[in-house]
Amino acid sequence: MMLKFSRLHREESGIAMVVAMMVVFVVVLLSIVILDLSIHNVDQAAYDRKRVTSVAASEAGIDRAWNLVQYTRPENLPCSSPDTDTLGSAPGPAQYSASYVWYGSTGSVLTCPLSQTNVPSAVLVTSTGTTNQGVPRTMQAYMTLQPTLGGFDAAIIAVQNTMFNNNFTITGSQGNNGDIYITQGDLTVTNTPNIYGNVYVHGPPGNVTMTNNNKIIGNLWANGSISISNPASVMGKAISSTSSISGTGAVGGDATAGTTIDAGLAVAGTRYANSPQGPPPTQVFPLLCQVAIAGVCNALPWTGYTLHTYTDCTAPRTFLRTGTLTGDHVLWINAVCNLDIQNNDVINFTGNLAIVTQGGITMNNQNNWNGAVGKNLYFISNYRTGLTCSSGSYNISSGNNSNFTNAHTFFYSPCTVTLNNQNDFTGQVIGDTVVINNHFTLNAIPVVVPGAGDIVGFQQSIVYIREVRS
Repeated sequence: MMLKFSRLHREESGIAMVVAMMVVFVVVLLSIVILDLSIHNVDQAAYDRKRVTSVAASEAGIDRAWNLVQYTRPENLPCSSPDTDTLGSAPGPAQYSASYVWYGSTGSVLTCPLSQTNVPSAVLVTSTGTTNQGVPRTMQAYMTLQPTLGGFDAAIIAVQNTMFNNNFTITGSQGNNGDIYITQGDLTVTNTPNIYGNVYVHGPPGNVTMTNNNKIIGNLWANGSISISNPASVMGKAISSTSSISGTGAVGGDATAGTTIDAGLAVAGTRYANSPQGPPPTQVFPLLCQVAIAGVCNALPWTGYTLHTYTDCTAPRTFLRTGTLTGDHVLWINAVCNLDIQNNDVINFTGNLAIVTQGGITMNNQNNWNGAVGKNLYFISNYRTGLTCSSGSYNISSGNNSNFTNAHTFFYSPCTVTLNNQNDFTGQVIGDTVVINNHFTLNAIPVVVPGAGDIVGFQQSIVYIREVRS
């Protein structure tokens, strides 16, 4: 007898497929998770890179602010509009926008625009950096400011009618920038001066006459008429704001006149007759006061100088001749007398030296002022109100063959400055009247007078720099 057995389970074929599908599903899920994590990490890394780039851009705006404030005149500083720029950086271009809030000495916010009289004492700079116009980051810096004063921007500033009637040369320290300003008079140039700079004659009336073989290696701009007689020449432009240009000399550039231009004038450029212009640029005559005058001028500070006060003109000459002066000295002669520097006097100094007097200074014949490179020598007749130049000794004059070695030299008088024969120096001359005699050379360079001159920038003290919320 045969026995029959029945199967208790069905056949298991196909289960492997199910298991494989489940494994594939799990792997796909894991892959999706890994891919999502990878995309997230890439996006996060890109965002972090943009964030770092934006921080760098905002810091670039702060760095730009430090440089801008240090070397910019107040009237040219950004005020109502932000300072912006684009930086070429990866992963995309970065930009910054830096806004400025300027504060006065009392802590109040200054109104725009800034100027030589609307001067900030502090600034808050807020710089926002972005990358691809996104991911903003913002930095702030607060700085207190101390004005940096520059020298007066001219070789010669004279107020009254001025005559250059001998052989002399004025050169510039940076190209042809030996500029001359006549603020309230006329200019007459004879003989053979060579002026490597621009000449501005404001007037009124502001007429210019050039004769003999003299040259202006720059532009000539007069408020009144200009007369250029052959062989005199202006190598640059000649402009008469309100009147005519006449003569048989030469103009190397354009000639522009308020009325007529003579046909006999040789003009290399274009003639613009009957073309009135505004007045030429001018300079405000500086008021250099050793003693403050309320509402007129502050006292020169001479910070860091050793002050020597005299009530006569004999003792300061003795002091100057006693030996080599070390350090910075200012000699204040509080008397209307004339300081006579005698023939063969030798003054040696290694620091800055200033002679400020209520009277005048006269250098006789040959005398030698031996200074140090980078130092300044000042001859200043103190400004005061109501001064009548003809009533006393207020003029400054160099001697024949006065020698000024190494130091930059500055002459100033509210009356007359006279530079005599065989003088050669680097510096500036400012006077109500300026007289230049024969064989004279001036290499023009601005000489900074402590406490005087225009503000050309600011020294900065950083109070804080921080990141703030954008």
